[in-house]
Amino acid sequence: MGKKFTLKEQNISVEIGKYAKLADGAAWMQQGETIVLATACTSPTDEFPGFLPLSVDYREQFSAVGKIPGGYLKREGRASDKEVLTSRLIDRALRPLFPAHYFNQLQAIITVCSADTEYEPATLSLLGISLALTISKIPFMGPVGVAQVGRVDGEWVINPTLPQQAESDVKIIVAGIERGVVMVEGAAGEISETDLVDVLFMAHEAIKQQIKWQLDIAKEVGVEKEDLQPNPEWAEWEKLSNAFLTDDRLATIWTAEKVARNEALKKIKVDFLEANKEAIEKDVISEKWVKYVFDGCLKAKVGARIVAVGQRVDGRSFDQVREISGEVGVLPRTHGSALFNRGDTQSLVSATLGSGQDEQRVETLQGDTKRNFMLHYNFPPFSVGEVRPMRGPGRREVGHGALAASALRAVLPTAEEFPYTLRIISDILASNGSSSMATVCGSTLALLDAGVPVKKMVSGIAMGLLQKADGSFQAISDITGFEDAFGLMDFKVAGTAEGITAIQMDIKYKDGLPRSVFEQALAQSNTGRSFILDKMKDVISAPRPELSKFVPKVVQFKINKDKIGAVIGGGGKVIREIIETTGVTIDISDDGTVQIFGQPGPELDKAIGWVKTLAGQIERGAIYNGIVRRIADFGLFVELVPGQDGLVHVSLIPRDRQNQMNVDYPEGSPLVVEVMDYDADTGRIRLRPAADQNQNQDKDKDKDNK
Repeated sequence: MGKKFTLKEQNISVEIGKYAKLADGAAWMQQGETIVLATACTSPTDEFPGFLPLSVDYREQFSAVGKIPGGYLKREGRASDKEVLTSRLIDRALRPLFPAHYFNQLQAIITVCSADTEYEPATLSLLGISLALTISKIPFMGPVGVAQVGRVDGEWVINPTLPQQAESDVKIIVAGIERGVVMVEGAAGEISETDLVDVLFMAHEAIKQQIKWQLDIAKEVGVEKEDLQPNPEWAEWEKLSNAFLTDDRLATIWTAEKVARNEALKKIKVDFLEANKEAIEKDVISEKWVKYVFDGCLKAKVGARIVAVGQRVDGRSFDQVREISGEVGVLPRTHGSALFNRGDTQSLVSATLGSGQDEQRVETLQGDTKRNFMLHYNFPPFSVGEVRPMRGPGRREVGHGALAASALRAVLPTAEEFPYTLRIISDILASNGSSSMATVCGSTLALLDAGVPVKKMVSGIAMGLLQKADGSFQAISDITGFEDAFGLMDFKVAGTAEGITAIQMDIKYKDGLPRSVFEQALAQSNTGRSFILDKMKDVISAPRPELSKFVPKVVQFKINKDKIGAVIGGGGKVIREIIETTGVTIDISDDGTVQIFGQPGPELDKAIGWVKTLAGQIERGAIYNGIVRRIADFGLFVELVPGQDGLVHVSLIPRDRQNQMNVDYPEGSPLVVEVMDYDADTGRIRLRPAADQNQNQDKDKDKDNK
């Protein structure tokens, strides 16, 4: 039987040794009635991979909530966006915590086995896989703890329950080791920089509890770590690399031109390999391995030289943002479009407005939900001058799109304010650093171009961090792809002029960063965001006053909930008839909210009148293009809309026509009528001929007869 351990302060327990016994490490984690199984396995690699071959897979089984998946297959298929995003979050927290010379295959699989309505399985999964690695032979330099922060009614809440999360305007997940924070991700309703720093260190207190708990468990379990010895030639090749990387050689890559810089880098590497060709052959080691060691030394040397000379490789100062430009309306038939440029990075964004039926239906453990805002990010190979197969969106595309979407969600109008479904597509045409933040900026411009009444404009920036010779740190603004590789932090911040709406931070510094570093980086990012925002305002600063002529109109109103059945009809017969006859789209919510979506004109007006009439919203004086359905001695029954008739009493018909109603008003003939009265209790409608309209009809008939 296994051993059970409990962290009472956070209502978390784990069972070790009972489940998944053949895995290198396994943890059966439980919080409330939410249970996840986290397993870690390692295997030697046949060839040197050139990177840490870590794969993380977080999967949710619908059996965890007593559900059978929808669709034809009735089993879990490709990973959902939530599963992909959670896998990425876990990967980013773990990846920096393995030795630089460890290259065994690593696989972390986390399965949600049971899920309640109180506790979030994603954060429990990160804690579980950290524990599985900590008690395994794998040389993991953790453990890692994780805390989620919410804000409910203005009060900060650590590890809020799912109901509290639903009420929170902040969702920030913080992962850390004993010495400090290693990963941050989340969205916020314009949180200030000071509050964000407070949140990080508040969360770290809860994380430290988890770290101590895991270390105590590992001590009791007593599994010995793998004795990992680096290749004995590692230090020798580092020495050769550092000696080769002189200031003169490094100076050749200090150029603003990306292509020229890449050529200079390529020459440095080729020259190094050529100079050490005999040593490579003598030691019988792969050129790929030598390149890996050399690249590590190159990154360290470049970072050190930047802070020494006070100038980045492209000539910018530490806080300088690259040239910003933009255009809107670049795609004439889209509802809104923009082209955003920042240095060599370029994002082409389109915004499309749809109806309620265009909402995305998402099946989750917490229940089926609908999304009326979608942001899809595409990263084609030509954006970085490469050739590779074009397949579906990968984890990177899903992650970057989700980050940009979370940055914008706080400023979008509510469904009541703007009853459209929104879809944004960001196509990255060129990439040299932080295309996700370019997507945020381009999407803001495209939404304004489409006339979407966003509350505020949002801009984003990517920050980096370098360490000086004296041990202090220097933040750098608007990092390029090249700078991302050698910095100690990749820090993406998006927000309005008033506060932060989204953040994603990965820290590669294993000793923890002091509060002052976060404060400096956030203050510098604020300056950069403001600069970018001003440049965006030069392009467009407010939503266009009118929507594009290509955007169908949405009319929204409410009907009595008791009348929903009358509008829908048996088996949906009535609503289908309205849609097929008028060509509109109709959505009816359970609360009686009706949205009718179609091109402005008589067909849209007809659909609106049809629904309102069936729902009993019949106003005195309203005019209808009716059809005579039945003739009686006491008058005419006129169909206003299918399923709803009214009576024109004989006394309201001209005397000269009363005795020949079957001639002047034959069944099936059109008749324009005006509502005199409507009795909501009985449903009776009193009508009279709309004299002016019918006189015009009579004139038309006379012309036809002549």
